[in-house]
Amino acid sequence: MSIHDFIFSRQREQRIKRHAVLWVICYIINVLAYPPNGSYGSFNGLNEDGFFKYYEMVIIRSAFYLLCQLAFFYIVIYFLMPVFFWKKKYVLFIFMCLISITAVSFFRYAIFLYIYNPIMKELGLQVNSVAEILRFSIILNFDGPAFLSFALISLKFLKDWQQKQTDNFNLQKENSNAELSLLKAQIHPHFLFNTLNNIYSFTLNKSPQAKNIVKKLEDMLHYMIEECEQPLVPVKNEIKIIQDYFDLERIRYGNSLNMQLEITGDYNNKTIAPLLMIPFIENSFKHGTSKMLRDPWIKLFIQADESVLHFTLSNNKPGDEIVNGKGGIGLNNVKKRLELLYPANHLLVIESTTNTFTVNMRVPLQADKNLILINEEITSNSFV
Repeated sequence: MSIHDFIFSRQREQRIKRHAVLWVICYIINVLAYPPNGSYGSFNGLNEDGFFKYYEMVIIRSAFYLLCQLAFFYIVIYFLMPVFFWKKKYVLFIFMCLISITAVSFFRYAIFLYIYNPIMKELGLQVNSVAEILRFSIILNFDGPAFLSFALISLKFLKDWQQKQTDNFNLQKENSNAELSLLKAQIHPHFLFNTLNNIYSFTLNKSPQAKNIVKKLEDMLHYMIEECEQPLVPVKNEIKIIQDYFDLERIRYGNSLNMQLEITGDYNNKTIAPLLMIPFIENSFKHGTSKMLRDPWIKLFIQADESVLHFTLSNNKPGDEIVNGKGGIGLNNVKKRLELLYPANHLLVIESTTNTFTVNMRVPLQADKNLILINEEITSNSFV
């Protein structure tokens, strides 16, 4: 187990071990920090009593100090903080802390008078009077158990705050992953519905192209269902599904639609979040070119740089048509996914004029180390 896991683990066994280690360290510090000539009303000293006898007293005395620190610490941590501090009852929290210090002071007075003093007498060491014990029990609790306990409470507060921040981050991450899964799942039926409409139109005309469309649809759905479950997919696979989609639309529209598709750059061994581009293309066909009665056109330009993919899509549309994906998944889906996947590392500019619709998108690419290793292995083997 790492140090981080030991400090922040919530398992009961690890918490007990963590507290035990903490108090052992505090006890050792108390023993080592005790002055050799006595302190806090003690008449004993290293020179007067000798090393062994004096530190026998120090060990016992430090154990009673630690007992008072334990009492105050756990009262604050497990009672006062949950009941008052975390509920923002700060005045009551401070008031109750003062009462707790007073109670621990009388507890210290009792154990030093009725337990510690008799032990010291048995060892032949001098002891404080009742008045001195009472005075030191009240005064020294503010710079002894209370001071140390508040220092430890501050550390626990910082640890709890950091743990809460971590929990919030993990919760946001889980929610984002769940939302991404939902958005990605919504694309499948949306895409299937549009493509089935295309197949339906061909079957009505008894076109032999229907078989080709069904085969391409099968390949595309297989990719969406099987491969797109991963957070990142090869860019070449995304390019392939776009090319297949354009092929389906070419079959559907024939020469009545001017379609231009240009793909440049080296996108091998690069990965990207799946299904970011296809919803834009669907919307352009559905709400744009399919509504045009004369000279419909659509242009798509994709360029893969070293670490960025540039996506530019434009098409003409009727003057009263708004290509925004309302009523379906459309652009809102992609916008949400981009915000979740690349919150501060993407560009999306959508322009809709009277007769044209344009999308400019830039998203980061990541190198697929596994693909690079495979390709390097294949290349090296080819020279053997």
